[in-house]
Amino acid sequence: MHAKNNHCDVLITGGGLAGLTLALQLKKARPELDISVLEKQKHPVPVAAHKVGESTVEIAAHYFAEKLGLKEHLENQQLRKFGLRFFFGGEQPPADMSLYDELGTSDFLPVTSYQIDRGIFENHLAETATAAGVVVETGASIRSISLNGKNGGHTVTARNGAE
Repeated sequence: MHAKNNHCDVLITGGGLAGLTLALQLKKARPELDISVLEKQKHPVPVAAHKVGESTVEIAAHYFAEKLGLKEHLENQQLRKFGLRFFFGGEQPPADMSLYDELGTSDFLPVTSYQIDRGIFENHLAETATAAGVVVETGASIRSISLNGKNGGHTVTARNGAE
């Protein structure tokens, strides 16, 4: 699992959005920590991995951009949202969208949010975490977890391929 006798300070099981952002946040706050992430799915994950409603609200956009330092990625690789817009076409909607009646803003909102492609975003998170010194192992499945008390250390058994 890890180069240092299979020991680490923090082991995160699950390297999706939550696990990778936690690893980055911890590494930024405590760079000396030896952090490993075990993820079942092989990376890189497929791009265009949209999920219904996969977008950030403003607080998540702020967290990703400012707290985790991902603003450049969000601006260059993800879609900035305009907020809610409604289009009304009546009983016989016109074929040309520009002829619809519209309710909503046509300018960016002052507080930013994004429509996220999870594949692109999670691949970037894994690369960023790795560059920061986090060990990210993909294709790993957890076999058992043993919590050994307050100061005894814990044991995680995982399998990565034949290992």
